[in-house]
Amino acid sequence: MDLSPTEVVDLANIPLNSEVTKGLVPAQVEYVKESVVEINEELSCVGQSLRAVAANLSDIKGNIKPGNWRAFLKSGAINCSERFAIDLVSAYTNWLGGSDIEDNLLASLTPRSLALMGSKGVTDKERQRVFKALENGERMTEATVRVLVKGGKRSAKVSPKKTESEKIKSLKEKIETYKKIIVSLQDENKKLSELLSNRDKIKSLL
Repeated sequence: MDLSPTEVVDLANIPLNSEVTKGLVPAQVEYVKESVVEINEELSCVGQSLRAVAANLSDIKGNIKPGNWRAFLKSGAINCSERFAIDLVSAYTNWLGGSDIEDNLLASLTPRSLALMGSKGVTDKERQRVFKALENGERMTEATVRVLVKGGKRSAKVSPKKTESEKIKSLKEKIETYKKIIVSLQDENKKLSELLSNRDKIKSLL
């Protein structure tokens, strides 16, 4: 659910089935729906930030020498691990840069998973399996992504059902987690944009 800043969401359009709302008073149902809207907005922001970070990292790599790139990754200039950056660049180069995957789905995947989806021999059809599983609400670990794009058997795990209070608590925790992720990604993207801007200034002086 991608929302513009001025778009108002009608809470009546938020789909909550009877199992979710059973035993809840109207105020609780409204609270859950409001949380759903906020979570979806945060997820979209996470996806947008991940895509922007991947694009900026790829741009830097494409404009400096391999030795400088390796030094850059180890420099501590950006607030992420070397592996995190390498996986994002790999994903962006091999498929993400030309993909129209929805931001909320992108937010549900780790950089390692995104890189796996761009591995040699992986097709768009196989990537669609991952997207479909995400849309169906499956928990998407890196191991699950590997199986979906490379083949193999998945072990079925049955999770115990959560109570309504546990679901609400989980929603609130997700909101706080995504807020922290967004702040971190925005900081990384700002630093990368500044590095690219400085590079362009230097080029103009040469």
